Amino acid sequence: MAQLPSVDDQFRAQRGVITRQQALAAGLSARQIQHRVTTGKWTSPYRSVYFHAAAPTSWHGHLLAAVLASGGVASHKCAVALWGFDVYRTPPVEITIEKGRWFRYEDVITHESTQWEFRDETIRNGIPCTGPQRSILDCANETSFQMTERIAEAAIRQRATTWLKLADCLSEHSRHGRNGCLPIRQLLQVRLDNRTVPLSDFSRRIVQLLERGNIPTPKVEYRIHDSEGGFIMQADLAWPNLRKAWELDGLQWHFGREDVERDRRKRNRAKAEGWTIQEILWSMYIDNPSELVRMADKFLKS
Repeated sequence: MAQLPSVDDQFRAQRGVITRQQALAAGLSARQIQHRVTTGKWTSPYRSVYFHAAAPTSWHGHLLAAVLASGGVASHKCAVALWGFDVYRTPPVEITIEKGRWFRYEDVITHESTQWEFRDETIRNGIPCTGPQRSILDCANETSFQMTERIAEAAIRQRATTWLKLADCLSEHSRHGRNGCLPIRQLLQVRLDNRTVPLSDFSRRIVQLLERGNIPTPKVEYRIHDSEGGFIMQADLAWPNLRKAWELDGLQWHFGREDVERDRRKRNRAKAEGWTIQEILWSMYIDNPSELVRMADKFLKS
């Protein structure tokens, strides 16, 4: 018969968190548990869940404690953060529980789900959370179209989902009467006609900035060829009818001289084929986005 984990094993495995049921199963009595709370060795942020006072506090630990205490799953922005979809790091603790359960604490955002069976529960960083499609669908009801698009593209870049899988998820939830599906439906109406996903979140931010500034929307990841059909390079953003392109030099994509020299050779070949290419730095977007819009307008009109 397999030996049950000890109390210390549970704390180590669960980021300094343990449930009352786990502590009892490991051999502690109700009196021993209460003594640890009374003496301050353990703290109890939620009913029947405890933190070890000596364990370092962390966002992951608090999120796991809320999940264990509620019987729910991490969801919405917290699930997006657990999946690593670029846009959130440590948002406020947010969970989803089955409709009819009770869990109310001021430091936790709690959603009651009538579609609990479609949560697609997955373990990420040791924490139960909603699956990638459900996480994006949930977030779409709380954030802007632009942010939803960035989250979806980050998930696709990581091969966690596809536009078609998102469409299937939307269809499944819509059939069962879920409210709030309009934002993701609007996104899919736009993106199912053009499924190209930028290789970086920087590209999508620039496209959205230009669209807000009424600049013609560029093609993303556009493949430039020479006069004989040979592939030259893939431009981050391009206006093919004008033979103009922007290359976005985010620091994460260039680590050494060889990378820079290779990019310059490709760009020079494209220029020889009649393309005009501008290099756009991350700092230009961060420091003065309105100037970047003016630059784009001048670039396309010149």
